[in-house]
Amino acid sequence: MATSIADLKTFSADFEQNIVNDQQSRITYKGKLYAKKQNNQALWIYTDPIDKKIYYSSGKVVIIEPELEQAIFARLDKVPNILTLLQKAKKIGEGRYLTTFNKIDYTIIFKEGKLSEIRYKDELHNRVVIRFEHQQTDVPLSDEKFRYNIPADYDILEQK
Repeated sequence: MATSIADLKTFSADFEQNIVNDQQSRITYKGKLYAKKQNNQALWIYTDPIDKKIYYSSGKVVIIEPELEQAIFARLDKVPNILTLLQKAKKIGEGRYLTTFNKIDYTIIFKEGKLSEIRYKDELHNRVVIRFEHQQTDVPLSDEKFRYNIPADYDILEQK
C-alpha cells in the first residue's frame, strides 16, 4: 500500500453500496470501482440491481444509464471523487479518517492497511455505507478505461 492514503495513485475494488432511509428501507448496489489520481479520474460500474456507469474526469461527471437510455452530465463540485475524499481526509483514530465535502461528513475506514468502507449521510439523510473488497492500489490503469461512449440514441441531460 502507498505510504499514506493521500499518496495513492490508483485504486480499484469491488464494492457494495447500502443505502438505508429514515423508514429503514434498504437498497443494495454492487459493482466495480476504478480510480486514478492523475486527471482526478474514476469509474463506478454498477452491475446489480441495475446497470449504470459513473465517469469522473477532469472536473466533470458523466452518468450513463442503459436502462433509461440516457446520459447525465454533472459538475464535479457536486459529487466527490473517491481519491479526492482520501486526499483530504484527516486521521481521527486507528484506521479511521474523516473528511467533509459539500457539507457532508465522510468517515473512511481502513482495515489491515486497505480501504474497507466509507460511511456518510447524504443530503436526503439516507445512511450510506460503501464496502470494498478485492482492493488493489497503485496498479496501472489506462486513461482509456475512463473514456465514456454515449450511444447516439440516448437522451442527454445536463445537471445544474
